[in-house]
Amino acid sequence: MINNIEAMPISGNTKIIPILADPIAHVETPRIMNMLLRKANYDAVCVPFQVAAGNLGQCIASLRLIPTIAGAVVTVPHKMSMSELTHVKGAQAKIIGAVNAIRFDSQRQVHGEMFDGKGFVQGLINSDINVGADLRVFMAGAGGVARGIAFALLEQGVKTLRIYNRTQATAEELVLALQAYAPDADIQYANANAVDVDLCINATSAGMLGALQNILPFNIDALDQKTCVADVVMNPPKTQILLKAEAKGMKIVPGQEMLLAQIGQLAAFILDEPELALIRL
Repeated sequence: MINNIEAMPISGNTKIIPILADPIAHVETPRIMNMLLRKANYDAVCVPFQVAAGNLGQCIASLRLIPTIAGAVVTVPHKMSMSELTHVKGAQAKIIGAVNAIRFDSQRQVHGEMFDGKGFVQGLINSDINVGADLRVFMAGAGGVARGIAFALLEQGVKTLRIYNRTQATAEELVLALQAYAPDADIQYANANAVDVDLCINATSAGMLGALQNILPFNIDALDQKTCVADVVMNPPKTQILLKAEAKGMKIVPGQEMLLAQIGQLAAFILDEPELALIRL
């Protein structure tokens, strides 16, 4: 498909923001960030880069050599690995041990921060979910996005959190880190059957467009209509777990809510332009 050059002008001064992922076809960030940049009349463009996990270090080294590349959005499977390649970590990145946005400074040093957690929680709040001490949460996942969400939930006051992951050792490691961060909260490892909770979160790639599309991240059969199910997967807009929850009469929060809640923060950080965080789509 040929893009309308007048709708998306590119010049020699245009700043480039790659999004680094593998796979890449499912990502919605370029479309939504470019909407924000056009609304702000800012000369930058976000484009998809498919980068295999084993090539991330070489990719970042190459991007640092290109002055027109301002930084990058970082997503699955690179968020935790990117933390190790970051020279200057923001407050959330230090706590969580993962990064989903990087900025190159004038010396091309890598500054990294994590926005997923706060973006996801804000998306819940925007969807009229009361995130606080009374909210009992079940979450599937223990990778970079899951870590960000878990810490953000605890920071928001959540006191009951159950963590499930197919690789149990990874989940147990996360549980220990969360217990150390919030010793007064009830945080435990769980199995795939969600029970006695108010909110279930899929923070894995299960349900993502492609080979994982028909995989359910957890079992909601024991839950009633009062439970909400939220997802981080953005494409398809409604994953199999969301469709199943909707069929049971449950409230759902699609993955795009997380992106919409943090897209301005991502652009503001990467381009070092704080006013971009104030733009609303």
